[in-house]
Amino acid sequence: MTSSARRGKIILQHSERKPTTLSNLSAVSRTSRCPCGSGKRYKDCHGSLQAGRDLPARADSLLREAQVAFAAGRHRDAAASLRRLLEFAPDNVAAWILLGECLKPTDDAAASEAWWRALDRDPENAEASFHLGNRLREQGEHVAAIIHYERALRSAPNHPAVLNNLGLALDEIGEREHAEGCYRQVLAVDPQHTGALANLANLLSAREAIGEANAVYDRLFAIRRDWPASVWIRRAMAQNRVQDLSGAIESYREAARLAPDDMQVRLHLGTLYVQQGRHADGEAALQRALELNPGNRYALSMLAHARQQRCDWGGLDDLFGQIERALEGEDIETEFPCMPFATLAMPLSALAQLHAAQRWSRTIARGALPPRPTLTVAPGERLRVAFATSNTRDDPTMHLSPEFWEKIDRSRLEVFAYNLRPDDENPFQRRAKAAFEHYLDVSQESVAAIARRIREDRIAILVDRNGYTLNAREGIFALRPAPLQINCIGFPGTLGAEWYDYIFTDRFSVPEHLQRFYTERPLYMPHMAFPSDTTRLPPGPPPTRAACGLPESGFVFCCFNSSYKILPEVFAIWMRLLAAVPGSVLWLLDTSAEVRSNLRGEAKRAGIDPARLIFAPVVPAGADVARNAAADLFLDSYPYGAHTTASDALLAGLPVITCAGETLASRIAGSQLNAIGLPELITTSFAEYEALALRLATEPGLLDGYRERLLANRHTSPLFDMARYARDFEDAMLRIWAEHQA
Repeated sequence: MTSSARRGKIILQHSERKPTTLSNLSAVSRTSRCPCGSGKRYKDCHGSLQAGRDLPARADSLLREAQVAFAAGRHRDAAASLRRLLEFAPDNVAAWILLGECLKPTDDAAASEAWWRALDRDPENAEASFHLGNRLREQGEHVAAIIHYERALRSAPNHPAVLNNLGLALDEIGEREHAEGCYRQVLAVDPQHTGALANLANLLSAREAIGEANAVYDRLFAIRRDWPASVWIRRAMAQNRVQDLSGAIESYREAARLAPDDMQVRLHLGTLYVQQGRHADGEAALQRALELNPGNRYALSMLAHARQQRCDWGGLDDLFGQIERALEGEDIETEFPCMPFATLAMPLSALAQLHAAQRWSRTIARGALPPRPTLTVAPGERLRVAFATSNTRDDPTMHLSPEFWEKIDRSRLEVFAYNLRPDDENPFQRRAKAAFEHYLDVSQESVAAIARRIREDRIAILVDRNGYTLNAREGIFALRPAPLQINCIGFPGTLGAEWYDYIFTDRFSVPEHLQRFYTERPLYMPHMAFPSDTTRLPPGPPPTRAACGLPESGFVFCCFNSSYKILPEVFAIWMRLLAAVPGSVLWLLDTSAEVRSNLRGEAKRAGIDPARLIFAPVVPAGADVARNAAADLFLDSYPYGAHTTASDALLAGLPVITCAGETLASRIAGSQLNAIGLPELITTSFAEYEALALRLATEPGLLDGYRERLLANRHTSPLFDMARYARDFEDAMLRIWAEHQA
C-alpha cells in the first residue's frame, strides 16, 4: 500500500484557508495587521511587494471602494469600480492586478489578461507575475509558472509566498533539491510558515529523510493541528517509518475521523493495530475497509491474519476461500494485493502463494529494471558477500545465525552486513557487529542511497534476510545493486520477483518437483538451509517441570509456535490426542490473554478440560530453548510449521513431529529432522501425523529411542555443526559466482 509522492502537493491547498494573494491593499495602514490573515503587519507581508507605489489621487476613491468590496467578497461590485477607474487611468497597475483577482473565480482567462495588462505596464511587477505563476501551476504548466515566480523574486526577493509556490512547481518537474531549497529559504525568513513546513515534510518523506521529516511535522503540528486528513496521513506514514506505532495510530485515527470513508486510512490503521498486537481493533478497521471496498484483497488477507493471531476462528474458512479464489483465479491488476506473509500461514496451495508474491512484487517495481551491475573480482581479491537485514535484534532468525556468521572464513569471503533498523545496541546486535568484517547501519538512508552504497562497495552477492516481512526495505533489491541476489530464510517462500536470482534452500525444503512454484533458482545447501546457533542453549541442567508450571507426571505435548500458526484442523488433532492420552497436557506459548481464552474455549467445546492447556510465558531466548527439555513431544503446526522453534526443541533434546506439505513454510522442520537423522518423524498427512503422535505418546520405548538418537546425533550430525555449515555456505557462494562469471 504505497502512496504516490505527488499526493503531497495537495498539502498546500489544505494548509491555506484561501489562495495566497498579494493584492494591492495600499489603503491599509502599513503597521496594521495584513488583511490576508497571516497575523503579520501589512508592511512585512503583502505590503512588502507594494512599496513605493503611488496611485493617482483621483483613483484613490475608486480603488478603496474596490478593495472594500473585494474584502467583503463582493467581487462583481469590486470589478465594476475597477473598470470605472481604468477608463480614466488605464496604466494603474494595482487596479489591473486587483481586477484579475476579482475575475479569477469566474473567468480564469479574463483574470490572466488583467495580470498581463499589469505586466505590460510594469514588467517587473512581482504581484502580477505571482498570480500568473499560480494560474499556470494550477493548469499544470509548471515550467512556465517557474519563469513567473522567478521574475517575481527579482522584485520581491525572499518573499515567502512566492518561494513556497516556486518550490511546488519545481517539485512537480522533478527538481526536488531546488524545491527543498525554496522551502528552507521560506523557513529562514518565516520559521512559522505552515505551508512551507508541510511541503518540506512531504518532500523529506518522499526522499526517505524520515528522521528530519518527523521533526518538521512536529514543528508543523506545534503551530496548529486543524489539518485535513491528507496531512495527518503523511505524518502517520513518517511516524510509522521510525517505529513510532503509537504516534502513527493516533495520526491515522484523526485522519479516519476527518475522512470516515477513506478506505486506505482504514487499511493503514488496521495494519498498525495488528503490528501492535491490538488485533480486535485491527479487525474493526479492516472490516470497515471491506465495507468501503468489498473484496479488497489486502484487507481480506490482513483480516484473516488478525483472526489467526487471536485464534478466533469464526468465519475463517470463508475468508480463506475468498483469498484462495482471488489468488488462484484471474490475475487482476490491483493496488491492494494479498499480503504475502499472511498467506504463508493459510491453507493455500503453493501456486496461490506464488501468485501472492508475484502480485506483491508489482507494488515494489514495474517496468524495466536497472541493469545487473558488472563486477570483476581480481585474482587474490576476496569475493564480497553482503547480508541486508533488519533483524539484528531479538528475532527468531537472529537466534539461529550468530555462530554461523562468526565461523565464516575471512580468507575466503569478505562479508558485509547492511543493518536496516536503527542501532539500539541490544545484545544480539552487538554480537552481529562483532561477527561481520563490515557492519554498516544504513537505517536512516533512502532505498536509492542504500542501493548506491552497495554498488560502490562492490558487493558481488547480496543476501536478503527479510523478504516481505516487517521493516524490510524491498525496494533495495529491485534497484539491482549486486550482480547476484538471494532470497534467504527471512521469508519462507518465493518472493515472485525477477530481481532475485536464487532462493537459499535445501533439497527437502524445495524438492525438484516443487521448483515450478518459485521464480528463483534453488541454491541448495547440502544438508539444511537453516543454521542453528548452538551457543543459545545455556549450560547446566534444564529447568524442572515444576519450575515450568507443568505437572510432575503425565505426558506433555508441546508447541511453542506463534498463535497465528495454530489452525482449527491441527488443534482438533491435538484435542483428540489429549482425549486419547489420560493425564496428558498441551503446553503452548502464552501470547495474549485473548489467545488463552479462545483456545481454552475451543478445548472445552472439544470435550477437553481447559485446565489441560498450560501456557508458558515469553522468556529470553536461552531460557526458551532450555525449557523444551521439560516436555515429551513437540507437535508441529501446519501449514506454517516450526522453524526456529523446531531448532530450539531439537537442540534441547525434544523430539519433533511435523507434517510436510507442498509449501516451503511447512517443510522447514522436516529439513531439520533430516539433517539430524530423524526422518521417521516427518509425516505427509494429518492422519499419519495423528497416528504417529499417538504411538509416541503411548509407547514410551519408541519415544525414548528417538530421544536417545537425537541426543547422540546432536554432536555428529550436520544440523548443529556450524563450522561445516559455514564451509558449505562459502562453497555455495563461490560456486554460484563462478557460474555467473562463466
